Amino acid sequence: MVICTTPFEVTARNIARVLGLPDYPFTKVQHPIGSCTLPELKARAEVAYQQALAILLKE
Repeated sequence: MVICTTPFEVTARNIARVLGLPDYPFTKVQHPIGSCTLPELKARAEVAYQQALAILLKE
């Protein structure tokens, strides 16, 4: 599973396309994460978790 911050979404999509996986699903969280407080980081992790769960359970 790939977790990407929003400014890098275009880059992530381009890399997936170049690798032959144009529809590769990944999670997106708000940027930045390096300077987040613990509560902010936990909130971003919850967003990523919900997105990942939806991707993994998709049929």
